[in-house]
Amino acid sequence: MDRVAQLLDSRHEGYSYRQAFVRLWALASDDTRLNSWEQQANEDTISTHVEAFLDLLQREVPPSLDYINAQPLALIRALDDYLASIRPADSRSTTTSQNSYVVEEDGKGYWLVSVPLAARRRAAMNRQPARLARWFHHHAALPARTAHGIEVTTALSRSALNTALEALSTQPDGRLKAWVAHFDDDADVVWDRTSSPVKNWRTSTVEPHDSRQGSMLQTLANADQAGAHVVVFPEFTLDLKHRDQLTEYLRKEAPQNIQLVVGGAFHEPEQPTNPAVAYNTAPVFTGNGHRLFSHRKLRLFGRSDMGAEFAEVGNNLHVLITPIGCMTVLICKDFMDEDPRVDNLLAEVPVDWAWIPSYGNEITLKAHKERARRLATVTTGTSCAVAQTQNTAMKEADKPQDLLPGFAHAAGETVACDVSTNGGLVEFGLETQTVAPRKSRPALKRVK
Repeated sequence: MDRVAQLLDSRHEGYSYRQAFVRLWALASDDTRLNSWEQQANEDTISTHVEAFLDLLQREVPPSLDYINAQPLALIRALDDYLASIRPADSRSTTTSQNSYVVEEDGKGYWLVSVPLAARRRAAMNRQPARLARWFHHHAALPARTAHGIEVTTALSRSALNTALEALSTQPDGRLKAWVAHFDDDADVVWDRTSSPVKNWRTSTVEPHDSRQGSMLQTLANADQAGAHVVVFPEFTLDLKHRDQLTEYLRKEAPQNIQLVVGGAFHEPEQPTNPAVAYNTAPVFTGNGHRLFSHRKLRLFGRSDMGAEFAEVGNNLHVLITPIGCMTVLICKDFMDEDPRVDNLLAEVPVDWAWIPSYGNEITLKAHKERARRLATVTTGTSCAVAQTQNTAMKEADKPQDLLPGFAHAAGETVACDVSTNGGLVEFGLETQTVAPRKSRPALKRVK
C-alpha cells in the first residue's frame, strides 16, 4: 500500500492515478487479501468513505497511508469512479492513447481497459465474495501474459469502425447486430494428408470454389441488408482465395452497415515461400477490407484414430478495444476445450464480446453452448457468437446429415439464439454503465 499512496501523491515525480489503479488491481487479485478486506467492509459501510476519497482525488490531495490501509475497498471504488468521470465527453471513445501501453506492476504487465457494459459485474460469480468485478466497475486490468503463457495484445478500434460503434453506444436503445453465417450449398473443405509426415490433416481448398464464392458474397449482401455490424463465418468454409475475394468485395462494394468481418478460419502458411509451416488462422477485417489482426488457433482439433490438424499452435490472444467494450476471436477448441491453457482464458482475460468460427459435430456444438452459457450468465458476462459448420473430416459412415449451424448467446440471457441453415441475424442489447461528471473537477497534470 505504500506504493499506492506514493502513486496518488502529486508531489512525487512519476505519480499516476492509472498506475495506482493497476497496483490496487494487482493487490486485490490475491483472493486471501481481497477476502480480508471484505471481512472489514461492504457496500453499505464504504459509501461515505468513497465520497471522501473522491473529494481528495478531485482536489489532488493525497490520502494518508493510514486511511488507505483502513478503507482499501472504498479507495478502489472511488478511484475507479474518478478515472471514469475524467474521460472526455465521448467517454467510450478509444481514440486516445490511454489504453495503448502495458502497465508494469510486481513484474507483471497489464493492459488497462474501460468497461462500458454493465453485464460483466452482473454475472453470478462476479456478485460473490472475493471477485474483482464486485469492486472494479468501470475498468479492468487485463494481463499481458496469462498464467499459462499466452501473450495478450490489445488494439484500439479506429476510423469508420470506431465512429460507427461510438454512435451505436450513444443510442438510447442501441443494439449490436451480428450475422452468424452458415452455408447450405454443395461446397466443402478439401483436405490434404500427403504433406504431413504422419498423415495429419492440412486444409487445401474449398470446392467447388465458385459455389462457395457465390454463397459468401450472397451472405455478405444479406447481412448488410439486414443491418449487421459484425459478420462471423465458420471455420474451414472460406479458403485463402475466398479471403481475397471477401476483402475485394468489402473494398469495392463498401457495405453500408458491416463494420467487422471474421473471415472464418483456414490453414495459412506463415510465409508464402515456406508452406510447410502453417497456422490455423482467423482473419479479422474492417468493413472496408482492412485486416485488423489474425488469430492463430491455440488448440488443434483431431481424433486419436484420425490424426490432428497439420499446423503449428499459436500463442496470442488479440483484444480489440472498442466503444462498446473489448472484443476477441477464438477458433473452435480455443473456446470450449478443457485444456488448462484455454479452459479459464476468458475469465482471466475478461472480454465483452467473443466471435468464434467453429468446425465440429453435435458434441462440439453442445460444448460451445455450455461454455457460452457460463460466460454469459455465470462467470464473466460475455456475449458470444459461434458460427459452426459440420465436421466432414471423418469416416464416411460416421458423417451425420445435420448441418449444425451456429448460435449466439447474449450476456445476461439464459437461452441461446440459434440460426438457420442459411445463417441469420442476432441482436445484442447494449445496456451501458455511466458515471455522472464530477462538478469542478480539476484536470490531472500527469495521468498516464
